[in-house]
Amino acid sequence: MKWILISIGAVTAVSGFLAFWLPLPIGLPLMMLGVPLLLRYSPHARTWILQLSEVSPSLHRQLSK
Repeated sequence: MKWILISIGAVTAVSGFLAFWLPLPIGLPLMMLGVPLLLRYSPHARTWILQLSEVSPSLHRQLSK
């Protein structure tokens, strides 16, 4: 079950990133569904996203809770 949720999170996050540049407002909601799944179930993705969030201290504090 864990791998299925990681796969769903990865697919929705990547498709949300790709759709973010389209005129339809669907990219952000897709990313908002995919990234939390990755943060919860994938330790590698969590480490990578926390490293990327160090640019913004407020985002880093919220994610590292």
